Amino acid sequence: MILQAAAAGTMSGAILLFFSHVAPAWSAKNFIRDIDEPRIFGKKKSRREAHLLGAAVHIVVATIAGAGYAFLITQSVVREFSFLSVLGWAIVVGIFLGGVIMPIEGHGIFGVKEDAWFPVDLFLTQLLWAILFWWIMGLLPALW
Repeated sequence: MILQAAAAGTMSGAILLFFSHVAPAWSAKNFIRDIDEPRIFGKKKSRREAHLLGAAVHIVVATIAGAGYAFLITQSVVREFSFLSVLGWAIVVGIFLGGVIMPIEGHGIFGVKEDAWFPVDLFLTQLLWAILFWWIMGLLPALW
């Protein structure tokens, strides 16, 4: 069950990553301009390297979030697989992302170093992740 949830988390994260790359082409052509100098562990990196590392971190966090939810079910912390429990877990993961991962990446607490709407984007993304994860888990062969 944990592998199934990890796969569903990965798929959800990959779908969101795909949409984040194609959405600006369909919108008002507003791409986020990153004006800071990319650094990874203090070493200068190209924008492409920083972008690929950011995408990899996004996928890894989505995978761990899916596996973590299944682990909570196997340990009886979460009693049943339901949309509300998935949404609650997504909020917990969002708080971890905003409070730990984003500051490590240099975006500040909840991304406010970038702009004031970053926390809203974070929690909308987590809401979409929860919807996709719940839907994909329902599509995969039932191991629940």
